[in-house]
Amino acid sequence: MSTAEALAMSPASFVAEIDGLGEKTAKKLIWNARDALGMTDFTAAAEINENVETITTGSQGLDHILGGGVQTGKLTEVFGPFKSGKTNLAHTIAVTIQLPKSMGGLDSSVAYVDTENTFSKEKIKRIATRFGLDPLKVLSRLYHSRIYSSDHQSQMIQKTENLCKTRNVRLIIVDSLMALMRNEYVGIGMLARRQQVLNNMIHGLSRIAETYNCAVLLTNQVATKMMGMFAADDAIGGNIVAHGCHFRVMFKTKGFSSNNSLKRRGVIVDAPDLPPEECEFYITSAGIADTDQVELHVGNAKIGVLDIETLYEETGIGAGDDGDDGDSDDVPSTASLTSVKGIGKGTAEHFAKQGIKSIENLLAAQPEDLASKIPGVSSKKIRDMQQHARTLISS
Repeated sequence: MSTAEALAMSPASFVAEIDGLGEKTAKKLIWNARDALGMTDFTAAAEINENVETITTGSQGLDHILGGGVQTGKLTEVFGPFKSGKTNLAHTIAVTIQLPKSMGGLDSSVAYVDTENTFSKEKIKRIATRFGLDPLKVLSRLYHSRIYSSDHQSQMIQKTENLCKTRNVRLIIVDSLMALMRNEYVGIGMLARRQQVLNNMIHGLSRIAETYNCAVLLTNQVATKMMGMFAADDAIGGNIVAHGCHFRVMFKTKGFSSNNSLKRRGVIVDAPDLPPEECEFYITSAGIADTDQVELHVGNAKIGVLDIETLYEETGIGAGDDGDDGDSDDVPSTASLTSVKGIGKGTAEHFAKQGIKSIENLLAAQPEDLASKIPGVSSKKIRDMQQHARTLISS
């Protein structure tokens, strides 16, 4: 606690715990700080300066229902079942916060509090390349902390304030909020203690968000609740989380299995000034997107649209939209495949392992069966490849 704003927003009981301070002295210090900052005066609503900025999620649809993106000065909770895209969103905005304002970012750094050990440097590099940023520079502006207990989580959340002051951090990500507490505080007898710890975390993050006008993204797990003959997923954490977060967004998978499709649905559950809208988006290996393809940028310029799998190519991001890496001599058995739009060297090698070594083999394959054996390629994508292959043969 090193600023007047932090002191003014702190409860007296918290400040009184500092050695040498009693509750009466703590309260006097807090009140004096509030007086000095003008916090004890009422302000006409017309004169309120909210100073809200937004960070793009990588999906125009998701940005739209969020009022332009993830907002600064506020807490945004995203909850949903396993593989619904929560961590994918966390990785995506950890990169987009570093974009210039003209491209939907804030040209700022990010603090990533990782409680589930799901952070991936390689995914960050792919997302950075997608947005035309230097992957190493992006990683150097991302401050990561691996968390091992709820007490450790509370400690590192407090330390994010120092990063806001010294490292230009404008985004704090906690992925996920309840994972450790769900494990440590088991049973109804522990509920009151858990909620007290959770309440302190939420209020601490809210104070930091408002003091430094930074955005806070909290991912959250769900529990299945039975309601008669029906079941529904609901965020864990109870009313403490529900009341403490300004924006609550639910992610849903499509169909009965999260592996059936990369398509996801985002639903506004609660927001102070947004309608209850929803949108569809895709989770991809290069972050949140509006389709199963991603745009490639260099600076502010969009230079093409690439298939997701080409972002894995070690030789660089494709030579063009057709995914042809231009180096057919290295894989002569798959050279004809790389002439098909959407198939780069890496995908051709995956196909070869499944016996797909020519355009004829590709056309004879069953899309659903092949997609189940190739990572990152959907059955729809394979059908598109087959259509491009037919066009290529007939031309």
